[in-house]
Amino acid sequence: MLFCHFLIFDRILPSILSVSPTISFSVFTPTPQMQSGLHSRNCLSERPVTHQRLYAYLILTGLLSCCALLSGCQKNLLRNVQQTYASILKKETKQVPKELEGLHTYLSQDLWFQNHHWSAFKEWKTRLDQASDPLNSSIDVHRWMFGSLEKQKVIVEPIKKDTPVASQETVDLSSQEKNKTTQNSQPEPNQLREKESVQPEHWSVNTLQDFFTRTSFQSSTNETASVLPQGKFAALKALSEWNSLAGWNAAILWGTLEPATALTTLPILEKVAFDAPTRKPKLTQNNPDKKILNLERMAEGTSPNQKTGKNKSKPELPPLSPAMKHAAINAICLVLSEADAIPFKTKNRLTQLLQRPDISIKLRGELYRGLARFVPPAEIPTLNQALDISDNKTLPPKNLRRSAMDACLIHGLWFYAKQDQFLHPGYSLEKSSDFKTTVWPENMMQVRWDSDPTMRWHFGFWAALVQHPDAITILMSQLRDADLKVQNKAIEFMGILGTETALELLKQQSKRQHESSRVSAALGLTPWGAHYLEPLINDKSSSVRLTVAKGLGQTDSPEAALLLRSLIRDRNSEVQLAVVQSISNWPDELAIPLLLEGIQEGVYKTRRDSVLQLTDRIGSSGAISIEAPRAERIVAVRELMQTERLPGGLWDQLIKQGLQDPRENDKRRLAEIQSYFQDILNYPRQSAEYHQAYQELLSISAEELSILEKLVLETSIQIPNEVYHDLLPQLNPRYAALNQLASVHLSDRRKAAQQLLQSSQHVSLSPIIVKRLRKIMAQEQDRLVWRIVMSSIAKDNYEEAAQLALLAINHNWPDIRILGCEYFGTYGLPQYAIWLLPLLNDKNESVQLAAINAIGQCHNPIAITGIQNSSAELDSGPSLRSLLTHSNQRIRFQTVAALSRLGDVQGMQELVRLSNNTLNSIRTDAIQEMGNSGQTRFVEPLIQLAWTERNHIIMKEILISLKKLVPPSEQPADLSSSIKHSEQAEIWMNWWQSHHSQSASRLFTGR
Repeated sequence: MLFCHFLIFDRILPSILSVSPTISFSVFTPTPQMQSGLHSRNCLSERPVTHQRLYAYLILTGLLSCCALLSGCQKNLLRNVQQTYASILKKETKQVPKELEGLHTYLSQDLWFQNHHWSAFKEWKTRLDQASDPLNSSIDVHRWMFGSLEKQKVIVEPIKKDTPVASQETVDLSSQEKNKTTQNSQPEPNQLREKESVQPEHWSVNTLQDFFTRTSFQSSTNETASVLPQGKFAALKALSEWNSLAGWNAAILWGTLEPATALTTLPILEKVAFDAPTRKPKLTQNNPDKKILNLERMAEGTSPNQKTGKNKSKPELPPLSPAMKHAAINAICLVLSEADAIPFKTKNRLTQLLQRPDISIKLRGELYRGLARFVPPAEIPTLNQALDISDNKTLPPKNLRRSAMDACLIHGLWFYAKQDQFLHPGYSLEKSSDFKTTVWPENMMQVRWDSDPTMRWHFGFWAALVQHPDAITILMSQLRDADLKVQNKAIEFMGILGTETALELLKQQSKRQHESSRVSAALGLTPWGAHYLEPLINDKSSSVRLTVAKGLGQTDSPEAALLLRSLIRDRNSEVQLAVVQSISNWPDELAIPLLLEGIQEGVYKTRRDSVLQLTDRIGSSGAISIEAPRAERIVAVRELMQTERLPGGLWDQLIKQGLQDPRENDKRRLAEIQSYFQDILNYPRQSAEYHQAYQELLSISAEELSILEKLVLETSIQIPNEVYHDLLPQLNPRYAALNQLASVHLSDRRKAAQQLLQSSQHVSLSPIIVKRLRKIMAQEQDRLVWRIVMSSIAKDNYEEAAQLALLAINHNWPDIRILGCEYFGTYGLPQYAIWLLPLLNDKNESVQLAAINAIGQCHNPIAITGIQNSSAELDSGPSLRSLLTHSNQRIRFQTVAALSRLGDVQGMQELVRLSNNTLNSIRTDAIQEMGNSGQTRFVEPLIQLAWTERNHIIMKEILISLKKLVPPSEQPADLSSSIKHSEQAEIWMNWWQSHHSQSASRLFTGR
């Protein structure tokens, strides 16, 4: 090789030396050792030419040998020597490809904003849909969106002819050689790329969603899409390499939309979220250029008067909007939730940021929601304090409480929710619950009493979602909530519980008078199947029928198709369109008959959508004209069925079959168990039939035990004792504890009662156990056993439990009678008031107070005057009005409060009089009772009190009561808790004067 070098240099060196004899020393920088062996230009000119050529040969040979060894290429070494030297001297700049110029220009703006239509459930459901269908991606379900807040304003960003430059970094020699090698290995694509005229796309601030929902773009998982940035996410991946605003926005979008592949964006996202300064609106309005420049220098650690030579390598961090930083935090948490191993450093930075007291409420809420995707809520710092409402004086802000509740919902959806809960019939769900109290905040149960209705219905959703043991009790209590939305949401969430009790409640709620309640019942019945939605298809409300149409479309079954056929002829066009749209993903054998029916019987819009969907399915619509008369359309449909061989005999088959109960197959097993139970009742114990039936019943499963319990409960004849003492205890240990409760030893009875209480905390006691328990407790005199037993039925509201509480209010011990009153007051059914009336004359004043409070919760007006006797000789029965003259002041006050809840005028007038009492304690109690009564007639006297009140504590109670009585939608628009109490009172007074002049005001008609 050395000999070849001598031959080559012998030819080219004279020409090089003729141009410049020192070129070999100026094109590179020699080391000090080399400099010590070289001579100056004057000495070189004095030496002979032979020595010059010898030194030059030696130096150039050594240099080129090193280059040849490093590059591995010797053939074209000398040919590229001049180009290599030129590339070293010239500063190359990294340019944005022409295909990405439009997207780069569009992303070079800070246009992040919060999606106010975001919900944790919608985001979770879309995430599951994308896992099965990647083309069904959508960015409008994410919490943070990029684009314009003005939906009607379309701003097209101009594309400059010059390619925008992202950075001025010098290209390394090795990367330059590597790029050239890649280009030489693929000559044809490069030649095509250079020759074809690439038209950069024009991006507007409203077209980003269209870009990510196009199906013509290649998938980002394709290798070609990563080289040619034309795929949906490949463009973002390419732009995220730029250290600019466009690159940061691309990284945030990548991490938000495809977090599973965006782990490499974490350093960029952390820089945006933690290192970049926050832009302040005041600074950007006065003198934006100068102040932004100063902030950029401050972010780099330099000032305008300092030299920036040492900081040139550091990237500039311009001030960013809080929305962009919040979007970056959201993207970080999404990426971490999809990562196989969560980086401890990144997670630690997020949790440490929450422990800082100076961060904003919005940032704290964003961290709550983001961390909940991979951290249990109980382990998120400060989240427990955000849900603490025990002290009304230091109540956390409403937005912070909602953020903490959203975090619990997000964690429940990501780790505990099952897609079957929202898609398949509820009775097929697992009855067991994986609920763990250690995952959730300790004060989680306080949320059910939060003053914010949104928090309350979110809590109901959470309880149903994670299968809380008390979920059905929580939702049943929310059915009596003061806010109608909370009631409707509780009805809707019963559909995901998957219990028979929830199903029966849904059937009852589907008959309510409120239209919105029936809509919620339709949503709750949707997971149970078409059979349970059938009674609502003829509802008088079009909104209910619309919900039924959408619900039936979620399950592609013949039963659902038969019901949708009647709805496609609905008198409301929106219902017809909902039918066509809901079957877009159905198989052809079920969807095509419905589409043909829509063409024949639907309105114009329905016929148009049916023809379009039919064409997409079979590729032709025949001679059908949507504008033709009905008779012509029917003929055209029949011709199309014959030519295309479309299914047409579906309806006759379904009509003959009819709608079947999904549990029809279980009826045979039900008949078998019933037959065995009848053998137990009819045959003597020594007979073979009795023994065989007994053995068969011993082998029934835990799910079938409820069938046997129902048979025992509904049987009116005497049941053998062996069923209670032998059979049932072997099937369920609760019956063993029930038998022990009849022991003569007090310790055994207390132990058995404790076992029943512990068992009831997970699953409610069955009615047959409570019915049997009532017979046993009729002889019980121990107060502790009674207290434990009443605690075990405190969550159950059915007839047997009420009968046990009725036994308690007639007990000879006062504290046991109080337990019965508390049970009736908790559920407050009107019939309970009649049972409680005798206790108004109880000798114990504590029992009287408990009975008065419970009667006030039952909302039965018969308690005002009592039950009137037909005979004039007999005194009238006990009543609330008779206690208005009681000697005990506490009894008089509680009586007035109970009468006010029942809408009695005399009681309400007395409560208003007490609100003007000279004692502040009495006034405060009266004002609180006004707010708790739910009577809107108290609004006017409360506003009048607020206008003249000077006591700060009483003023606060007045404002709280006003907010309880007036629905949020009708409260003053300019009312805010941040302003002074006196100013709030003035706002209420002005609001009242404007509303009081309207005689038809719905709010003040009273109850």
